Amino acid sequence: MLEINDLMRGFVDDCHEHLDHIETALMDMEAAGANADLELVNSVFRAAHSIKGGAGMLGLDNIKTLSHKLENVLHMARNAELVPNHENITVLLKGFDKLTELIDNVDESETMPIDDQVQSLMALASGGATNTPPREPERIDVGGSSLFIVDPLSLEQARAGGNYLYLLEYDLIHDIHGKNSTPLEMLKALSDTGRIVDCKVDFKAVGGLDDFGNTIPFYVLYASILEPKYVCGLVNLPEERVRNIEDVPEAVQVRVAEHFREEFGSVVLEVHAGKGSITLAKEINSRALLNLKVAMLAALARCTELALDLNAVRRCDLLFFQLLCAAHHTFQTQGKRLVASKPLSQEHLDASHALGFGCGGRLVCPFRA
Repeated sequence: MLEINDLMRGFVDDCHEHLDHIETALMDMEAAGANADLELVNSVFRAAHSIKGGAGMLGLDNIKTLSHKLENVLHMARNAELVPNHENITVLLKGFDKLTELIDNVDESETMPIDDQVQSLMALASGGATNTPPREPERIDVGGSSLFIVDPLSLEQARAGGNYLYLLEYDLIHDIHGKNSTPLEMLKALSDTGRIVDCKVDFKAVGGLDDFGNTIPFYVLYASILEPKYVCGLVNLPEERVRNIEDVPEAVQVRVAEHFREEFGSVVLEVHAGKGSITLAKEINSRALLNLKVAMLAALARCTELALDLNAVRRCDLLFFQLLCAAHHTFQTQGKRLVASKPLSQEHLDASHALGFGCGGRLVCPFRA
């Protein structure tokens, strides 16, 4: 089985291949304006689309988010809903420049800011309307702990032209690695025949040593013009693992538990009516830091707001402040709130200033007393 480092290297290499022609293609699109060659526009769209799929599979949220916003705008361009004029192409170029920077620094990509590019692309996709209230994303529960949260624009684009939206359930071990393939190769094949809306690996389904199972679910939200009776053969899955989203029973659909509690080592996430809270322990060591990251990612998927109770924290280091900054940025990018129910002490705020986090306001503003 391929190690994660092999997958990451393969992903980065594929991304560089996709991005090699982007600047030239965008400039050609600008020169042609409304008469831009459709295949040229499609090639740029496919580049963003492929990068989004690989990033989703590897859990690279910043790369996934930015490529997804680029994909939305490019979808509008290929449907003649947006003219590739100088202003629009400039926004796309800046977005792809930032995407290239993220990929060139993939190990640090989750802590790199993308807010400016994301906001510009979202404004472009909404026709420049900045005062329109955002529509609620659709939540698609795929069982266990996995949950897709899909923005309305992406759903509209996926279903455009009479497409069906399917939930595909692969087994990472038997359906992919067991057939001498890789997730990236499988996603590329799906991209050639339809549109990948989102994908994720459900590692929690692996279980512990006492309930270890020889399977790792890999879920893909997939749009295709093909009717259900034909799509199973296309995606090489049996019928019971290909579900038309429109036909999914209500019990499996778009519902998040009103109240639940989940433990991540010493870190506990509690959710009430879509709002989460995490109380931090006295000492934030490396293990607690990792547990905190996993808990915040779980909250990001299931909550509109997360409150951190920082009152008990007595010992922390630079990595703790870095994680808070990265989390605040990620929540902001996805239109969600990360706040402090009980803030850091003045001693810790002074320490954050000394470590260089006081100037930009990222840490101080949301977590100050």
